[in-house]
Amino acid sequence: MISLLTIASVGTIGSLYFSPYAWRFWCASALRRQVIKDRTIVLTYDDGPTAAVTPELLDVLAHYRAKATFFMLGRNAERHMDIANRVFAEGHDIGCHSYQHLNAWKVVPWTAISDISAGYNKLSSWCPPDGMYRPPFGKITLPTYLAVRCRGATIGWWTIASGDTYNPLPRSKQVVDRLLREGGGIILMHDSHRSKERNDFVIETTTLLLEAASREGFVIKRLGELSH
Repeated sequence: MISLLTIASVGTIGSLYFSPYAWRFWCASALRRQVIKDRTIVLTYDDGPTAAVTPELLDVLAHYRAKATFFMLGRNAERHMDIANRVFAEGHDIGCHSYQHLNAWKVVPWTAISDISAGYNKLSSWCPPDGMYRPPFGKITLPTYLAVRCRGATIGWWTIASGDTYNPLPRSKQVVDRLLREGGGIILMHDSHRSKERNDFVIETTTLLLEAASREGFVIKRLGELSH
């Protein structure tokens, strides 16, 4: 027979991991309804800044006079302070993506919370203590959720994954086609240092999304401009 201790353990695990995960999808659904209602596109980039992608990406955004949201890793901002300064100076949102990108489902809670705090500390020149947070790998637990909410920060979810981490890579046009079908979206992309093919995919996808926005009458917003 299943013991009460086993049932209690399963319940504890569920509250720590699966309840926040279900809450994530509820939040994403609410955001999806908002961006569709307002015909909005939000461009978001994780894991940067890097010399390999971020400056070229900023050039594209400047060309289209568009603002985006960058969820930076503390360790990368530390290495590329000049690029982080440029992102900030050009009016883009900067949020925290932790310091070293730990998966909250694979480390003990206090380690994940420490990684979050270290990220905010290193990003303090560009991101306030209650600035937006996006969890690495999209993984969150009850302790990490409470740690983020205790600092007054909102969690920056997305509604459309670009697929720039997938194998094989999709075509950029597929991302645009999905956006058009859905009528708006918060796009997840990455400006980390990877293969040239993946870096080029991010630049091309960004360009095509901005062209579609101009052509189809979508509004480009930073994530912080949406109501949470």
